[in-house]
Amino acid sequence: MAKRLPKKQPVNYFDPQTVLYLTGDENYSHVHLMNGTVVVAARTLKWFEEQWPVFLRPHKRSLINPVYVLELLIASTLSSPSYVVMQDQVQLPISRRRVSGIVYHLKKKSTPLK
Repeated sequence: MAKRLPKKQPVNYFDPQTVLYLTGDENYSHVHLMNGTVVVAARTLKWFEEQWPVFLRPHKRSLINPVYVLELLIASTLSSPSYVVMQDQVQLPISRRRVSGIVYHLKKKSTPLK
């Protein structure tokens, strides 16, 4: 019976200024960069959140760089979801319990919003 040897994976270092947002998938994070590439990192969103305290957590599955937020789509009722629109036109959901905190932080930081 043959044994599998683990392959060495390249180590990626990310400059937070080039990261638009991150999405979580269990113990992996998909790092979405400004140039359009997506890199899978074997780290959780919580780890990135601790490393980059400037980033905001609008939902349990995403972490955003507030510099690249274009606009907020706030729902008029609690039953419909709210979204944050990123620079690449991707709409990421905001959990209903985090809407007020996200709005507060984005307005406090004077992020350019439409």
